Amino acid sequence: MKPFILTFYLSIALVQLTFAQGKLEWSETKKLTINDFKGTPPDPSTAQSLFVNFSQDVNVNKDKITHLKTFNAQVTNYFSQDSSWIDQTDPSRLRYVITHFDMNEWMVRALRKRLNENRELVLRGAHQAILDEVTNAFEKIKLAYDNESNYGNNPIGQMNWETRINEQLAALADYCKTCAANK
Repeated sequence: MKPFILTFYLSIALVQLTFAQGKLEWSETKKLTINDFKGTPPDPSTAQSLFVNFSQDVNVNKDKITHLKTFNAQVTNYFSQDSSWIDQTDPSRLRYVITHFDMNEWMVRALRKRLNENRELVLRGAHQAILDEVTNAFEKIKLAYDNESNYGNNPIGQMNWETRINEQLAALADYCKTCAANK
């Protein structure tokens, strides 16, 4: 089996939401494809089979959120096409990345839920602890996924995690930004 190195860049930005070319927002209906990876291939000597850049933009600018009913639209889960690359000869890599993107959506929904439950803290600008708690909890979850699925190479572990993630996404459906049920 060809070794690979995985690099994730998780950035939670407390900035005005901007739509840059080359960013794909998570969607329940459109999964990532090989064609979505537009980054420059790494040096072959690194033996990388992929590198991925996900980001979560959080816009809780007090002036913009005061009258909102929920904060669901203020947190967005992105995949950055231009800074992500995948080895097209290894089909397990795409499934692995899709699973991580779905897991990031689970994290974003958990964050939206926590922000909504702590509205007064968010409106006072005291939301950083919530962001930190959710991020830290999901770093442990992502590590467990990588270990239990052997980075997507263990079919049973992979299927178990896909099931778990889909169950969590369904349980947090009220916190989906783009799902059909929320439109």
